[in-house]
Amino acid sequence: MQMMNKILNLYKADVWKRTLIIWLFCQIVMWLIFGVSYLCHQDAWINVSDVVGNNDSINEWWSLFLFIVFNNLFICILIMIGNWFVRFNIITPGVLILLLQIIGIGWVAGSNAFEFPFTSVSEANIQYLKIGLWEVTAYIFSFSATISKSLNESNRFLPNKWDKTRSLKEMKPNKSEILIIAIAVILIIVAALIETFSLI
Repeated sequence: MQMMNKILNLYKADVWKRTLIIWLFCQIVMWLIFGVSYLCHQDAWINVSDVVGNNDSINEWWSLFLFIVFNNLFICILIMIGNWFVRFNIITPGVLILLLQIIGIGWVAGSNAFEFPFTSVSEANIQYLKIGLWEVTAYIFSFSATISKSLNESNRFLPNKWDKTRSLKEMKPNKSEILIIAIAVILIIVAALIETFSLI
């Protein structure tokens, strides 16, 4: 109960403060999952063939770029809508989506289960710092900017009635939250540019 109250207080904290705390927490969880996955899949990093990107047409470049952008934007939108729609105590659909992303990214990275596997852990980490870090940060920013309030809130799971309901007008984000969402969009575009250039 005390832990839940601390989390609820975090949701209500200054948006920059909660963004930093949630970002640090997610990074720690993701790297722990990465470590566990790596220990379970060490063979996945042995004798991996190096794959060189191909030089495709400008149409292929734009197709890949837009695919990456829209895919990441879709995840961010799901997180935001999940937070805005409903909250059961400390849980929103956005919380579950973000946790699944963090766990999934850490596990896939640790097991080297990419479409084009990396030849070494250091190479994978460099690629994460160039691309993945910004995508993950965008997910976290989208989450943090929208977790402070929901249309329907209950202090319990599976409630008979809502403890608090809000109108759409009351859901309007403040200037700092809008700025964080805008930064998330910029990060997605920048990461997509870097990833596209690295693949084509």
